Amino acid sequence: MRVLVTGGAGFIGAHVVATLAAAGHESVVLDALLPSAHPEGAPSGLPGDRVVVGDVRDREAVADALAGVDAVCHQAAMVGLGKDFADAPLYVGCNDLGTAVLLAEMAAAGVRDLVLAGSMVVYGEGRYDCPRHGTVRPGPRAEADLRAGRFEPRCPDCGAE
Repeated sequence: MRVLVTGGAGFIGAHVVATLAAAGHESVVLDALLPSAHPEGAPSGLPGDRVVVGDVRDREAVADALAGVDAVCHQAAMVGLGKDFADAPLYVGCNDLGTAVLLAEMAAAGVRDLVLAGSMVVYGEGRYDCPRHGTVRPGPRAEADLRAGRFEPRCPDCGAE
C-alpha cells in the first residue's frame, strides 16, 4: 500500500512513516517544515520513499502528493499553543483549512481512506477533577512539572494534582 503522510517529517509523522516502512508499505511525505515544528530547520534524511515539501493548504502540492496513493494519514498541523486568542486565526487557517483542502483533493483524486490523528493541539487539555473545586479546566502543563515527572495537570485554583 502507498500512504501519504501529511506532516510526515514531524515527531508523530516520522514514526508513522517508520512503522509503515517496517510493515512493507511505501510512504509519501508532505510536510511544510514549519519553523514551529522544525526550529532547527529541515531535518537531515527526511523520512519517506517520496518527499514533497509543501503546505497542506496548497491545493497543487496536495494534489501532487496524492498521485498514486491508496490512503492518507493526516498528521499535518501547526503545533504548539498560542499565546492568546489573537493567535486563533493563524492556527485555524493552517489546521482547519489544511484539512479541508486535503479532503477536497482526496475526493478529486478518488482516495477514500483516511486516518486522522489528533492530540491536545486538536482537543485541548481537557477537564479534570479537583477534590476541592470539582471539575476544572487546567491550562497547559508546566515544563518544570514535566521535567520532574509530574504529568497530572494541576488545579488552576489551588494547584492540587
